Amino acid sequence: MNKRNIGHALYFVFTVLFCAYLAYQAYGYSVAYENQIDMLSQKLDATTNAKSKGKKFLETITFNWYSGYSEEVEVLESIKDNSEQMDRQAQKHTKLFVAVLVLMLILHIFIKSLWSLWALLLVTSMALVTGWFAPILAIIAYQELPVLGQTVFQFESKSIVSALYKLYESGQHGVALVIFLFTMVVPVLKAILKAVLLFSQSLHFSQKSIGILKAIGKWSMLDVFVIAILVTYFSTKSGGATDATLQIGVYFFVAYVIASMILTSLINGHTNDKFSSQ
Repeated sequence: MNKRNIGHALYFVFTVLFCAYLAYQAYGYSVAYENQIDMLSQKLDATTNAKSKGKKFLETITFNWYSGYSEEVEVLESIKDNSEQMDRQAQKHTKLFVAVLVLMLILHIFIKSLWSLWALLLVTSMALVTGWFAPILAIIAYQELPVLGQTVFQFESKSIVSALYKLYESGQHGVALVIFLFTMVVPVLKAILKAVLLFSQSLHFSQKSIGILKAIGKWSMLDVFVIAILVTYFSTKSGGATDATLQIGVYFFVAYVIASMILTSLINGHTNDKFSSQ
């Protein structure tokens, strides 16, 4: 192995491991954020809110001798601060992951090696898997009630996998099947075909694989369309006032879709270059 190949191998190891770390951290922080928001919503539900108002009244008539309400407010502020910190960390690691992926795509123009394509394939696959399991949408449903003030009635956080399970459990099998096909089956099939292309030493077989990959690639943007439908569906399920916020799963999945289409073109070009040189 010459120095050039060693350099490419080191580039492959570093980029794959670094992106794996970023994806793992982003997912971990997003789950931690979800747990913090869940705790906050439980403390703001109707029953807990009524108890808090009682504590506030008791603290007032005892001239702050009883401090139960103030302590509860401090706990709520602590949970809120922690949730905001977890959200910032999840967003930061997600942005770093996307930035590294973009940089890898740009660097491939200069590197043009099989190692670089393998690294891109693995990193886009990481984006896909993280996009499956990381939350894509968080919904808090609340209403302003007399005396109690802002009261949370529902909190939901959905990933693609958990959304599929809920759709299936609710009897909407057709919708679940369509989402399963275009967010899981088709992307996995495309990843396998790309791996076959990179492994293949037979040009004739590679050309056939490219034809299949191009045919599937025509449906690539349907992945994002399906996610948009999924997000819209769950964001309109709650009653009352709602705060629906996109989570990092959406960004990982969209990054996968765009990078996957570019990678298909790069692999196609690499194979054609190989054909021209023979």
